[in-house]
Amino acid sequence: MSLRAGLMLCILISLTSFAADLRNPTPLIRSLSTKSGPTDNQTRSGLGMPTSGTVPFVFEGNRIYAELAVVRPDGTLRKSLAFVDLGSPSTSISPALSKELRLAPQRPLILRVGGMAVSVDSGTVASDPSLPYTVDNGRHVELVLPAGVMRNYQVVIDYAQRALTLAHPGTLRPEGIPIPLHMNLQTGLIAVDSKIDGKSYPITIDCGSAYTWLKKSAAREWLDKHPDWDRGTGAVGTSNMRMEDDGIEAAGTLLRIPEIELGSLRLHEIGALAIGPDRKNGDLIDWYSRKNAAPVIGWLGGNILSGFRITIDYPNQKSYWLSQTALNSHDLDQIGLTLAFKHREYFVTAVATQHGKPTVRDVQVGDKLLQVDDFQLSRSTWSAIFSAMHGKPGDIRTLLLERNGERLSRPASVKEF
Repeated sequence: MSLRAGLMLCILISLTSFAADLRNPTPLIRSLSTKSGPTDNQTRSGLGMPTSGTVPFVFEGNRIYAELAVVRPDGTLRKSLAFVDLGSPSTSISPALSKELRLAPQRPLILRVGGMAVSVDSGTVASDPSLPYTVDNGRHVELVLPAGVMRNYQVVIDYAQRALTLAHPGTLRPEGIPIPLHMNLQTGLIAVDSKIDGKSYPITIDCGSAYTWLKKSAAREWLDKHPDWDRGTGAVGTSNMRMEDDGIEAAGTLLRIPEIELGSLRLHEIGALAIGPDRKNGDLIDWYSRKNAAPVIGWLGGNILSGFRITIDYPNQKSYWLSQTALNSHDLDQIGLTLAFKHREYFVTAVATQHGKPTVRDVQVGDKLLQVDDFQLSRSTWSAIFSAMHGKPGDIRTLLLERNGERLSRPASVKEF
């Protein structure tokens, strides 16, 4: 046989052997293919698609901002900080991000939560000119991750670990005290049954709200029997979370509720702001109820939720509460000013009162707050401002104010609300 014929025969034998291997993989190849890719229930139907994803979040002002990624039209990833809002049905993104992603009816918004892709119908995504805004040392919030998206998943908010997990139905084994949910299937908003002072009330779970807000008409019933629950008038600290000059926060009643029952879970010494209609007679909680599963008396906000690892199993309409840290009954030990954010500046809309008396002297509605001790408010986040105004009852802070173009210095004492 010639050398050339011998070479051709060797090549033919090698190709025949390779074809046979493709039809009948060796045990080694089968073993490698079995072990490759995610494990412990993290792939879907054996297709290599992750069924869960976990990302860190920034926790600021009792709210959470998840470190997601969005998929660009060319398939590359772009990091983006998302406000996680259980009280919102719709996704919104900044105009700049919307332009960059070039969303179209046939091009959905694709989010990446860790390794898991979450597809959002672009027809439900709104461009919001209020985005981006700044949190956490200059980081920009560019989009809102709403209940309307999360309703399709199991969701874990782990406050202690600062981690958010989304998973396909049936992926996770929830931990904690089980509490049934009521869910609006269209909006994704959820409510639980609570009991306050022996009476049952539906109430929303809303991590997008920094503080617990309740309907003032319900609070009046409790205060008639328990006047000691009243801690003052005028939102302070993180209860002043909207910072709108519409009268809601300025006229709100601060409460300290000894116990709220959620099934077998007991919450103690809970701070809340009881609110009524705004100056135009618009009722925020009535509006909120219309997008919920049922009329609610308000919502449980970050001052409560942050003490737990909360699993929300949307498909099975059940939540699970695993206690992590004790709730802080002194979270509203503050300088008693209700503020509004206007034109990137902070103005006094009310001086909080206790027993009918102002808790800060020589400060007027309309004063611009410039500084608290050495802390300058310009370009600061509202959570940083309320941290500067927080302290032990009796602590003195020096306020720098501006009134009619004149700068004024006023001492103010921290009060227990």
